[in-house]
Amino acid sequence: MSLKYAKKSRVIIFAILAAIKACNVVFVAYMIQIMLNVASSGSHDYWHLIRLALLTAVGQLGFMTSNFIYETVKMGIIRDVNVTFKKANLTYLVDQGASDIKNGLSLMTNDLKQIETNRVNAQLDMILQGLTFVGSLAFAFYSSWQMTIVFIVAMIAPAFVQIITSPIITRKSNIWANTNAVYTQNVSDSLNGAQSAKLYNVRSNIVTRAVGAAQRMETALRNMSLTQAWSLELIYSAAELFCFIVPCTIGGILMMQGQLKVGTLVMMVDLAMNFITPVVTLFNEFNQVKSTVPMWQKTVKALNYHAQYKKAKIGEFSGMEIKGLTYVTHHDHKKIFEDVSLTVKPGEKVLLMAPSGWGKTTLLKLILGLKKPKTGQILLNGNEVTGNWEAAHNYYSYVNQKPFMFDDTLRFNITLGRQVTDEKLKEVIHEAGLEELVAEQGLDRNIGEDGNGLSGGQIQRVEIARALLSGRPILLADEATSALDPSLSLAIHETLLKNPKIAVIEVAHKISPEEKAMFNKIVHLDKRTIETNMN
Repeated sequence: MSLKYAKKSRVIIFAILAAIKACNVVFVAYMIQIMLNVASSGSHDYWHLIRLALLTAVGQLGFMTSNFIYETVKMGIIRDVNVTFKKANLTYLVDQGASDIKNGLSLMTNDLKQIETNRVNAQLDMILQGLTFVGSLAFAFYSSWQMTIVFIVAMIAPAFVQIITSPIITRKSNIWANTNAVYTQNVSDSLNGAQSAKLYNVRSNIVTRAVGAAQRMETALRNMSLTQAWSLELIYSAAELFCFIVPCTIGGILMMQGQLKVGTLVMMVDLAMNFITPVVTLFNEFNQVKSTVPMWQKTVKALNYHAQYKKAKIGEFSGMEIKGLTYVTHHDHKKIFEDVSLTVKPGEKVLLMAPSGWGKTTLLKLILGLKKPKTGQILLNGNEVTGNWEAAHNYYSYVNQKPFMFDDTLRFNITLGRQVTDEKLKEVIHEAGLEELVAEQGLDRNIGEDGNGLSGGQIQRVEIARALLSGRPILLADEATSALDPSLSLAIHETLLKNPKIAVIEVAHKISPEEKAMFNKIVHLDKRTIETNMN
């Protein structure tokens, strides 16, 4: 149940307020019974009726005040639970780091909204309707046990309809969840590929593709909503026939026989509506909850996931050794490379060169512990960390060809939200060559989506600043400057390679002689040769 993720105290207060709200139904029915019995008694005591009406009005004002508090507490529970779900799902998705983000986007937008509306809200309403039903049933049983038994037996009909329609709704919701994920990805593709679409005059094709996905999603949503609507209509029809018309007919016969007073019959009719409405609402809310099963299963996985972060900095770094790495793909068992060996000393600058497609990026992933080799070992400080992300990744910072920039301030993009002193931040800004940018724009200016307020070279320097701020002993660079012009590439390399505090392992397939001269060691992976620079 999703409400277990709310504060217990809030749920208890909500249940108390829901019980008070449920008593409103019984209070009105009881006052109607008394007033009609007085009116039908032949008495002409008008003031008695007026006093009863005033008492009813005062009671309703009290219930209204309570209901205001009820709605406030309810909205607070929904807010708290939603934040919990969003935090859990974001933690899980960020920790998994999947390259295909369509399911994550769909979950964080449409799916969680469905869970809010059709699960959290529905379960809160089920508490209210359940209490309303129990209260109405108890008072009805007190007033006329014969009629109450008739109503209870009659409720079998709508319950039977619910049992039949529930699995159909679940199946329809599965289809909708899948088509919605595809639609989300199509929209993302359309927006991200807008420039290419404009360049090649194929905007209509891109829009048509996305609209097709939208039509399939909307059709699936329509089918799910229609099934829910038909189910609700069947439940209402069965409830009205078996829970209202039949019992009221029996009640009319009992009144004709003198076994029921008119006030009691009207009260039972009013309570009958409060049997029907809670029962039908409960069944409908149950269907709403069932419609969220596919989305809820994803959220449960996130809620049960426990992320473990090892934030401790690495102490002294004595060196890295790679012994005979061979990597074979899992899906098609293709050998990418074999018997790769390498040593890296503290502060050493190593360039790994090979043609495009050799597997340089795969080698970096093995070093990071993201992949596991078929054979071979990776040792850090003499300890084996082969295929062990948790043990390995805290040794490394990473700079790639196109670093990701957050739509936030320059300060956030450098620190990534970490708490650092002004002195330390100033130091890494200087070492990364960002002093001019900071002087011009400041640290608290938003750099825009994907860093569109920065040049390519500035983005690379922000990534370098992140790496330096981490204080990790090895920096991995994956084709870090291949998209930059030669002069800018040289400037970036001067920033990276003249820092004695870190070892650098860079992979590249093309680099200038001036840049090569800055490395201590150049490894030609495809030729299995090593050049050593005496600098």
